[in-house]
Amino acid sequence: MIAQSLLAGLLTVVGIGGAVAQSPAPAPAATTQRPPFAISGWRYERRADTHLFRCEQPQCGAGSKVSYRFYTGGNQMTLDQFRDSQNQVIKALEQRTPGQRITLLGVDGDKGSSVPRMYKARRLTVTPGGASEYQVNGLMLGAQGSASLISSARDEKASNDNYAKFAAAVKLVLAPKTR
Repeated sequence: MIAQSLLAGLLTVVGIGGAVAQSPAPAPAATTQRPPFAISGWRYERRADTHLFRCEQPQCGAGSKVSYRFYTGGNQMTLDQFRDSQNQVIKALEQRTPGQRITLLGVDGDKGSSVPRMYKARRLTVTPGGASEYQVNGLMLGAQGSASLISSARDEKASNDNYAKFAAAVKLVLAPKTR
């Protein structure tokens, strides 16, 4: 059940060239609520239950975005299920934008019992107009719930580096609470 919710959430927050992959996103909510964490140099927007950040400095890459979303409850998704969900996401995104091509560059994840458990997929999207965007899509399963994290940039290194910065903070949120 949570796996289906995660898949639906991934389809909602995946950004392709500034557009949202599902229906048009609502305008950012006018709220003073702060995100669970933020990284300096990034502009924050709240999109329903998704925390979206846009790069505001040269070192993270012009036009780069990172979003994360938290889910309650445990999730027992396996690495194979995650890989399958990524293939489903790619098919759905390609169907929504005729001529768009998405290549799955790799799927990594731990098979042990570490908390949080982490799965990560790297993709390259080429739009019908020829624009390229690299994405890292991760799922973290922790003691305090789970989270999806998506980083996108025109450059693969920027996408990976931006993902790593935000992933470290997401891990802290999902880590078991100590006394």
